[in-house]
Amino acid sequence: MALNTPFYPYATTNAQGSFSVQSAGYVQGVYQDAPATRYSLAVGTVSASATRPIWGGMAISESIAPASGYDRTLGATIVEASAVANITGFTVFNNAYAWVGSPSSPVPTAGAAGMTVPFFRLGSGIAIPVAMDPSLVSLDGSLITSQVSWDFNNQVLQPYDAATATYSVTSATSSYANGVYTIAIVMAAASPVAGVGDLINISGVTSTGAALVNGNQTVSAFTDNQHFSIQITAASGAIATGALAGTIVLNYGTGALPVKILDISAGNSMTVSYNATTGAATWNRQGYAALIQL
Repeated sequence: MALNTPFYPYATTNAQGSFSVQSAGYVQGVYQDAPATRYSLAVGTVSASATRPIWGGMAISESIAPASGYDRTLGATIVEASAVANITGFTVFNNAYAWVGSPSSPVPTAGAAGMTVPFFRLGSGIAIPVAMDPSLVSLDGSLITSQVSWDFNNQVLQPYDAATATYSVTSATSSYANGVYTIAIVMAAASPVAGVGDLINISGVTSTGAALVNGNQTVSAFTDNQHFSIQITAASGAIATGALAGTIVLNYGTGALPVKILDISAGNSMTVSYNATTGAATWNRQGYAALIQL
């Protein structure tokens, strides 16, 4: 028999036609208060081998500190994780007092070797919001133990991908109008792309403007998982038009991320957008986020 409560003495509602705004959401990389687990917060330093800045909500690899010539009170050395096998924890913004932001890059980041990085290790039990691919809204109503993977290029939670790291692109055709390049992509087979707003990582383009096309992109138009488009704002001539050359692929993370999915927030969270060309990290205030438990 379905649960039925015929009387709701404490129901809270808004008067019909009145002003009402839903403001519930998460900030990527800001852990949820938990007295039992917050003392598991650890600290390390950015490794000299790091290739891009560190910000909150990133999957990291923690390595044992050098045996000599290193201040051991600063903890281990930290780099961005590159595979599920070498993820040891996730970074947070909490206590990141020395991270640097600016008007053009307002997200605080650790952008130099030796800067301190606060983080929690896997197994700590802490709950941390991370950016997620919009297609993961399909997890609504699923078990918190549902399998997911991690996109190491975009640093976001993605749908589960057991072992397919790359998906071949049959063609990528570029056109230009009003300062925007639209690149229509046709896949060789079904891909994980699920709709407009999905985050993808492209590599293998060798035509003019390859540096602008290769890298993280956002799906701007979607027909199905084999036919979709991206858009890039650039000056006329910056990217070749017509069929782009190269052995082009989409790159995805593989393997099951060992976390639980406690909640998802669709379009109402603050997530980090990183521009590899300019090095700027900005806030997306309509981002998609998932609350994961390590």
